[in-house]
Amino acid sequence: MKKTKEIITRTITGTALVLAILFAIISGGLYFSAFFLLIAVLGAFEYFRMLKGSTSNPQIIVGTLFTALTFILLSLAAQNYIQYKYLFIIVLMWFFIPIRELYRKQENPIANIATTLFGIIYLGVTLGLIQFMFLPQGTPHPYIWVLAMFVILWTSDTFAYLSGIRFGKHRLFERISPKKSWEGFFGGLAASLVAGYLFSLFFIEFQLWQWLAYALIISVAGVFGDLVQSLFKRSLGIKDTGTILPGHGGILDRFDAVFFAVPAAVAFIWFFI
Repeated sequence: MKKTKEIITRTITGTALVLAILFAIISGGLYFSAFFLLIAVLGAFEYFRMLKGSTSNPQIIVGTLFTALTFILLSLAAQNYIQYKYLFIIVLMWFFIPIRELYRKQENPIANIATTLFGIIYLGVTLGLIQFMFLPQGTPHPYIWVLAMFVILWTSDTFAYLSGIRFGKHRLFERISPKKSWEGFFGGLAASLVAGYLFSLFFIEFQLWQWLAYALIISVAGVFGDLVQSLFKRSLGIKDTGTILPGHGGILDRFDAVFFAVPAAVAFIWFFI
């Protein structure tokens, strides 16, 4: 009975999250920015709170605030509301963190500074970069590469899980994630390539090789994002990063693949699209 309830809760939460993401992507503009700003802020707070009491003591409030400001500046630049030169404000802003550490009188100041800065990059920069994945307004389906990224990640994750359950024998990274297998990895990768092929049938303005290469890069990057998040949790001795998403854990649990897939996707789009 308890397991059935957990499955139902997980399904409802997962469905609601997918629909919210799809609505934000297709709506674009303010809706998209507002949704992912919320994800960045909640994720940053979750990240800094998760680390508090470990070998470091990051600056929770400042780190969360600067994550939001970094995201906002990148979003404004991506949508041409500000010139790119103003992004240097981000670098200047980050120097406030080591300066503030001087007055905190906390142990392990280097670790405190490092974990705070990494949190801002991990969430603020990464999610802010999504804005650069949109094609120019006026082009057909300006959101297509963002939508494709999420669909490929979902497809890869689902089929990796199913393939791992059915065929999994050889551990992919047993020290970090004992349940992941090479069979699951290749199952997810194959499914992502199929997803890329299907996108090429409907969006013929881009070549097949572009879709397949994109699917390959996104799928692999997503796996590394998942593994790195598992590394964090294992080192901290926790199962989930939070409880904000019933049945799924926290923001970091659900968006772990996204944090690595986005930079890879942006690089691919800038160089090959």
